[in-house]
Amino acid sequence: MKKKKANKKKGFVVVAWICAIGFAACIVWLISYYKDLQSARRELEAMRENYVTEEVVTVSEPVIEVSENEVLIPEEEAEGYPGIEDYDVPVRNIDFAALHEENEHIYAWIHVPGTVIDYPVLQHPEDNAFYLEHNVDGSAGYPGCIYTENFNSTAWDDPNTVLYGHNMRDGSMFANLHYFEDGVFFEENRFIYIYTPEEILVYEIFAAYEFSNVHLLIGIDTHNEENFGRYLEGIYQNEGINNHFDESIEVTSEDRIITLATCIAGKPNKRFLVQGVLTAIGTTDE
Repeated sequence: MKKKKANKKKGFVVVAWICAIGFAACIVWLISYYKDLQSARRELEAMRENYVTEEVVTVSEPVIEVSENEVLIPEEEAEGYPGIEDYDVPVRNIDFAALHEENEHIYAWIHVPGTVIDYPVLQHPEDNAFYLEHNVDGSAGYPGCIYTENFNSTAWDDPNTVLYGHNMRDGSMFANLHYFEDGVFFEENRFIYIYTPEEILVYEIFAAYEFSNVHLLIGIDTHNEENFGRYLEGIYQNEGINNHFDESIEVTSEDRIITLATCIAGKPNKRFLVQGVLTAIGTTDE
């Protein structure tokens, strides 16, 4: 009997030690995780501070002078993007040369007014999942980066360019996309701005909704105009209390759209998408 009790006690001690070691390991992991997370955040903040300055200017359509007495006429390349002179674009003067020295995979910058989304955009040429779990300095871990996959061109000329970002608990990366679940916020914040070394692209948001986790660039052939048209029509059929659409904005298979995608807490098979249609293009001074 005494031997049984001794063995039982010894077993409890072993279990207690295992639990203590496991708990200590979890603490060490959490400290390391949050330390790396803070380091990645500081890296992004340093990039904004060192390589990005902001001013608000009106980007005008490219024009050509016909004669001294005649009206200025837009160049052909501006067709399809009317009213660009009416957009007060928050211009980021971005030192892309310096950013490329930090990471050669940075090829654009995204800003969504009303949110904290103000980040470089990256694309790894070979590993599409790389920036899902790697930071802008190449270190492994979270928050990762805002990135596109190599199914998309870096020239922003695809029918649908899809950007991915984590739904971080601290509200960083693409977590603020969930603000668009609110109808008032959706109505008051309607633009996505993309900055490249040569251009500023203005996208007007027309949809924000829950969708399946289907791969939008593999599962849907958007390069086929007929398929793309059907896909665009189907967007408005997604019902949900947090889904919002502006059907007054005409979007056709001849347009180019942008999709911002992030996860939904508690719904591993769902994604929250915010989509905008390319409305205007401005040329940078670089």
